Parts: sequence; structure tokens; C-alpha cells
Amino acid sequence: MDAPAPPSPAAHNLKKRKLDRLDEQEPPPESGRAGDGVGLDFINALPDDLLCTIISLLPTKDGARTQVLARRWRPLWRSAPLNLVADYSLSLQERKRVIYISKILADHPGPALRLSLPCLHERYRDKIDGWLRSQALTDLQELCFGYGPEATAPEAPSIPQSALRFAPTLRVARISYCYFPKLPAKSLNFPLLKQLSMYKVTISDLSASSLNFPHLRQLTTHEVTISGHALHSLLSGCFSLESLLLKDNVGFSGCHELIIEDASCLERLLPLSPDYGPSTVQIIRAPKLQMTVLLSNGTSKLHIGTTGFQEMPAINVTTIMQTVKFLVIDSVGPDLNAVIGFLKCCPCLERLYIISHLRKGMKNVRKYDTLDPIECLTLHLKSVVLQNYWGNKPDVDFAKFFILNAMVLEQMIFRTLNSCNDKWMSDQHRRLQMDNRASLDARFEFKRYFCRDWAWFHDNKHTHDLSVANPFADRFENTIL
Repeated sequence: MDAPAPPSPAAHNLKKRKLDRLDEQEPPPESGRAGDGVGLDFINALPDDLLCTIISLLPTKDGARTQVLARRWRPLWRSAPLNLVADYSLSLQERKRVIYISKILADHPGPALRLSLPCLHERYRDKIDGWLRSQALTDLQELCFGYGPEATAPEAPSIPQSALRFAPTLRVARISYCYFPKLPAKSLNFPLLKQLSMYKVTISDLSASSLNFPHLRQLTTHEVTISGHALHSLLSGCFSLESLLLKDNVGFSGCHELIIEDASCLERLLPLSPDYGPSTVQIIRAPKLQMTVLLSNGTSKLHIGTTGFQEMPAINVTTIMQTVKFLVIDSVGPDLNAVIGFLKCCPCLERLYIISHLRKGMKNVRKYDTLDPIECLTLHLKSVVLQNYWGNKPDVDFAKFFILNAMVLEQMIFRTLNSCNDKWMSDQHRRLQMDNRASLDARFEFKRYFCRDWAWFHDNKHTHDLSVANPFADRFENTIL
């Protein structure tokens, strides 16, 4: 087949005249009357380096399209750090996305700010490996990589070795649907990595011992296959970890433990796994820990310092967590004795969230000994939320303990599946002895909801954002589901 004929000189001149007309239409930066801003072209008045920064923040397709705006803009896209997000916004067709990725990497000289290759079929493994070796990806800072969901089979591919070359420069990484290979080096260091998220990833004991994240601040593992030993090995090198989110990970069975050995920066520990382990959580040292979730279904034992906790923790100075202000407890019952034990461990607790699972025959009658006060009830506890409140005797006795003894309580929210008709509400008001509340400023709300108990933990957009003081507020306090 003959090659297509080159464009005629006339066609070339027509295209040039069109581009020149675009240039002529640009108003000069100083046009317009001084002081009123009318007619000023603020965008073109910006220096090239700032325009390049703006282009790098645009969606990939929009950033590339800036080349046709005017003559001045033609070289800027190639000068800007590459932002290549190859998701459905690039094209709905996978075949076209593959073509566009190859063309962009061939046209752009680098360096690269972001590369996102989510959900590509593993039949493109060789092509992906070639992309990852591209000179355009020099100094890559953010990587999102994952094969398609079909890669969850036992023969799921490994993350390409070529992706590991970015270890020295990566700051953010999101990895999914693959496994970490046996690393050729004894140790692979990620000195700049701050955020790491893994979904449906497999990490062997050998791989975990080879990965070092000395400045990692945020770690999320969701449906990751990893043993307790491997997770401990991984965490032992995370000296700067501030927030740890564990969701539905596979491999924590039997006596497997999650050990927080020396986490001097850790503020949030969220082992969100209602049906999985680790069966034991051991916190040896976490002096800044402010928030944690304790789930009785998946985690049956908690160790703080050298003391073990189950239903009724023994309290002494080694078990006090002075910094914890937010606590979520999944409680069978609800079990007042177990919860009181944790209240004594957290003397500065401000917000308590209880997700209860009713058990017949549960007794929550316990008198409060004013000679042995619980500090958080006297000075700090401002909000209590009871999820799955039915209003029967175990529920009422559990809630009444806080109503009658929490001295600075500001709100108590009962999230219920009950219809909350007037008769039921009046009966609850009487049985809960709200008129005898310890805090005269306390308000009580009954909120009906229609979702599964655990739906709240699938949305974790604020989990790692330490500027959001309480990521549980939207789910437990502010929104009627």
C-alpha cells in the first residue's frame, strides 16, 4: 500500500495562516483602562513557568490541547511536567487509551509529575513495561498503577520491575491488582514517599522485609494479602507514620497480630475489618495516638504496653492512652462493662461511637462509683453516638449510664431502625431518665437510618487528612442515612 501523500504547500500555508490569526486575536496584557481590569488578559500576562505549573494541574487531554491556543502556548505543554492520567477521561475505549499513552510519552520529553495507569488489561504487560522505561517519566513523583480486576486470579501479575525504578523520587503511590515481586536488591528504599495506598495487592514476607518507607506518613491497605509477620516487618521501617488504615486484609487468621512497636508520630490507627483480623492488636508505644477503632468481630484482643485487654481490661498506669480523643467500638451486646474498661484507658476521650449487635440476656446494670471516678466522664466526654439502637432494656441501661454520669456531655445521638413514633419517643424519654441528666446542656437526638451497620467505613476520604479533626462526624453525627 502506498504511503499517503504529504500535505500540499497550499494546505500547509492555510494551517499557518489560521494559527497566525489566533495569535493576532490575543489582546496585549496592557490593553484596557488602568484600574478597571476591563480587557486585561491576565492569563497571558503570567510568566511561562507559572503557566507550565497550571498546565501540569489540568486533566491530561486539556493540558495537551493548550498547544493550539496560540503561538506562545505551543511549546509550553512540552516544557511543563507531564501529568498523564490514562483513565476513562482520556478515552472510553481501552485500545484508544493505549494509543494515546504511547503517543504522549513519545512526544513529551519529561520530566513527569504524575502517571496514572489504572485498570489496563494484563495483555498489555510488555507495552506497559516499555512505557515505564520511557525517558519522559524521569523524576516521577506520583504513580497510580494497577491491572484490571481480572488480575485477581492466583496467576495475577507482579508489579513491573520497571516501576520500581521510581523509588528514589516517588511521593505518592497507589498500587492495585498485582503482587510485589521478590526484589533483586536486598533493600528497596523509598526516601521521599509520603502516601501509599494498596488495594488487592499481595505482599510476601520476603518482599515486605525488603521495602523501606522511612518518611511514609499515610498507609492504607485494603483487601491486601499479607501475613501478620510481613505487616509488622513493613511497619517497623515506617518511622514517620501518622495515619494507618487497615481494611479487610487477608492473612490475619489464628494468632496473627498487628504490632505497633514504636510509632512516635502515629495519630490515627483504624483497623477497619469487621470480619477479618488481626485477631490481636498490640500497641507498645504510640505517644501521639488520638483516634482508634476497636472491632470485636475481627479483633478479639487488645494489648497496650504489657497488659492484655479482652472484655474487662485490668487498669494500671501502663494501659493509659492519654492522647486518644476519638474511639469507635464494635460491641456485642452492647457490653457496658467492656466499654467502661476502655473509657478508663482513655481519660481524655471526647467522642465515643458504639456500634452494637444485640445479644439476648445482656445485662448492663452497673452503678457508678463516685469514689472511683472515670476521668473522661467527669471532664472530657462531649459526644456519644449509639448505632443500632433498638430501645430495649439492654440498650436503655447502656445509654442511661452515660446520660446520668457524663458531666460535660453536649450531645447523645441514637441511630435507630425503629420508626420513632411519638409514643415510642415518649417512652424512651421516660425510661432513659433524660430529665435527670448529669449535664444540663446535653441534647438528645433519635435519627433513623436505612443502611448496613458497616456502610460508613467504605467512605474514608477524610481518614488520612489530619486537618479534619474528626473524620467520623459526617457518618455518625451530621448525616441521617
